[in-house]
Amino acid sequence: MPKTSKKAKPTVKAEKAKTKGVEKKTAKVVEEVKTVAAAKEETKKITAAKEPEKITTAKEPEKITAAKEPEKITAAKEPEKIEEKKVEKIETKEAVKEAKPAKKTTKKATAKKESAKKEAKTPAKKTTKKTVAAEEKTPTAVKEEKKPAAKKQTAKKTTKKASAKASHVKEYEAYSLDDCIAKMQTMGVQYDYNDYTRILLDEADDKVTAKNIIEGNGIKEKGFTFEKDGCDEELVLVVLNKVKETMDIKAADFKEIKKDVKASMKAELGEDAEANASEYLKEFKLCEKILMLGQRKNIISSEEVSKLLDVDVDAFIEHFFNFAYGILPGWQYDDVKFYEDFAYAVLSQYTDLYTKYQLRVLIDVADLYIKHGDFQHGDVCYGYILRDNQIKDYIYYRFAHVYEDIDFNKAKALAYESLQFVDGRYTYYQNIMDIINK
Repeated sequence: MPKTSKKAKPTVKAEKAKTKGVEKKTAKVVEEVKTVAAAKEETKKITAAKEPEKITTAKEPEKITAAKEPEKITAAKEPEKIEEKKVEKIETKEAVKEAKPAKKTTKKATAKKESAKKEAKTPAKKTTKKTVAAEEKTPTAVKEEKKPAAKKQTAKKTTKKASAKASHVKEYEAYSLDDCIAKMQTMGVQYDYNDYTRILLDEADDKVTAKNIIEGNGIKEKGFTFEKDGCDEELVLVVLNKVKETMDIKAADFKEIKKDVKASMKAELGEDAEANASEYLKEFKLCEKILMLGQRKNIISSEEVSKLLDVDVDAFIEHFFNFAYGILPGWQYDDVKFYEDFAYAVLSQYTDLYTKYQLRVLIDVADLYIKHGDFQHGDVCYGYILRDNQIKDYIYYRFAHVYEDIDFNKAKALAYESLQFVDGRYTYYQNIMDIINK
């Protein structure tokens, strides 16, 4: 705030003009300000005023001279501005005797303004007479308007917090699967473990499954809560997840199975033994999932399971048999026995595959036993196959061929033996003659 000098020349002249009219008083004030502006000693006062015409303006004379409402004259301008202080000093010095109570009121008014500004916490802006008057008239109204708004905001926040439902998933996860199924039954869902596995084999989306269970059993309508009943609708997803962890195959796995099957059908037996072994185990597990899928859903046709997985299961099974026949001669004897049981299990599940691959698997297994040195077991298998099949040219060819690298004399003997059943009319007659002519 700029300082003002202690000299009070204008006030002496102003006191002489008390009894005169309003117009003379303002004219004298203007003349005195002009004389002061001419004086060298009072140059600082005149330059600090910057807008003397605002003091002498005659647009609203009643506000300047109104003795009844002195607080309006002082309050019309904020204490931060120079011109407001000058008006106060000129008038207070002119009316020291008459307007002493006015000084008290102005101090109170300015104090009210400062407190109102602090509470509002808004930076001071350029004010006009209209805006200042509006602020003077309704300082309390501003406070009252802001306080309810804050209350409304807090009310909204509290309602949001109150409406947010506490989750009890962690509590449910700590329960055993049997306990969770029992709690589901208390909510009216009369499913056992097998029912849940069947559902999860039919639907891949757990959210859809949970929605169907909740809506189908009216869990929401019954109003179950954790606090009152120890369970609510959140338990449904927890139960589904717990059941899924115990399942070897489920509908959610179908896409991954399809992807893996297509990739495996492109694989071929190479020189890298580790890569071959890894691929064989991968295909074995895929074939195992296809077998379990048929068992769980009572599917007995490869066409049906192919539609379910959206992949050619028949072609994949054939590829798996080829890969196994190529890799198992270098594996252990027990692996051959395990493969034999597994292959027959797959064929027994899918009747169309049994008709197509049953003879092929019998011959492959017999060859694998012979390649592992179990000649007796292998020969018995071939003897059984020859008795029950009419395509003796192919069976004798395979029987003789497997001994070519192991016991060539036995291979020739088997080839000669086949000639009593095979002649030029058969497809593999020439293959058998090639072994004899070596």
